[in-house]
Amino acid sequence: MAKTEITFHNQATIKVLAQIFTGHTLISTCLAGPGESCILPAEPARYDIFLKNGATGWEIARKMDSADKTITLQQQKGGRYVMTGG
Repeated sequence: MAKTEITFHNQATIKVLAQIFTGHTLISTCLAGPGESCILPAEPARYDIFLKNGATGWEIARKMDSADKTITLQQQKGGRYVMTGG
């Protein structure tokens, strides 16, 4: 089965652990520091992505049943995190 690449851009001020799941199976993971990007291989079908604080492991954002090829995490004033895809 052909693999797809998902590009994750971390525009937050913390290290972020990005994890891609299909069902209950972890497909790929990466750790990106502030301003860094990483490539995550994934199955061509839809996937779930979870973003966690790299220091604490606490979930900060998630997107279920996504088909986006690019994911960007931004930090807004007040410490709120927003994930956008495209």
